Formats: sequence, structure tokens, C-alpha cells
Amino acid sequence: MERNRQTVILFRTKNTNYTYDTLYDYVFDSEDGNILEAVEFDGFTKFPLSATGIIDEADRYLYEEGYIDEDDYYTGRVTLEEIEVLQKVLDLIAKYHNNGNILINGRTVHIPIAIRQEDIDYFNETKELSNRLKEWLSEVKKISQNLSR
Repeated sequence: MERNRQTVILFRTKNTNYTYDTLYDYVFDSEDGNILEAVEFDGFTKFPLSATGIIDEADRYLYEEGYIDEDDYYTGRVTLEEIEVLQKVLDLIAKYHNNGNILINGRTVHIPIAIRQEDIDYFNETKELSNRLKEWLSEVKKISQNLSR
């Protein structure tokens, strides 16, 4: 769904933070009785600091507290590769662990459905989604479009 920003729908099992990028991935991994939630969002709440910001803040703190004699101790020693790794970690924190929720404009939208064994069996036999799940996914997309306006 293209809007002013890209809107994304993710799927997860109720009461867990594990998130699936597609409904197919979820069904493939699902068990009978799982409660599936669709989580719609159009932007992440960002982690407060970037990798370079954290390094700069560490330098400032250590220097001002008298632990080091130079104000760029880490800046001169941390490699670009290490900064990139740290940034990836920060991006994952921002993406998946904002108080346990994925946020859209400060709120989380859940649309639950119970997965039945016949859904899993049908998927495994045909690698397609059942009509029931297709109708549910259509409803999820319709509600998400209304929320994005």
C-alpha cells in the first residue's frame, strides 16, 4: 500500500515479540490454535542515538568525568566496520523492541485470528492460503488503509 509513506503489515503470534514478514512465513511456522495478529505500521519510533552519537557521547562522558585525557578516545579507535555493526544492532532495537510493540503514530494496531489445523494442512498441501485466511488478510489491508489516511 503506497501512501505518503510506505505502509507495512507484519504478522506475529499473540503474546510473543517474534515477527514474520509475510503471512506465508507465519503459516509455515504455525501450530494449531495459535492466535495470529497483523501489526500495521508506517514508521518506526527511532532509538534515541545513532552509532556515531553513542561513540561521541561515550567520549564526552569519559573526558568530562576525568577518566581519559583526550576527548576523542573512541572516535579515533573504533573502525567504520564496528560502527556499522553497532548501527545494525541499534536499528534492530528500534525496529522490534520499542516497549515490546511496533508503533504506528504512537499506537499499535492488532487484528487477531485463530489458526486452525485445516489452515496449516491446506497450506502444506498446496503452498497456498485458505479462503478464510485470504478474506482475513483482505480485511487487514482494508483496515490498515483506513488507518493510514
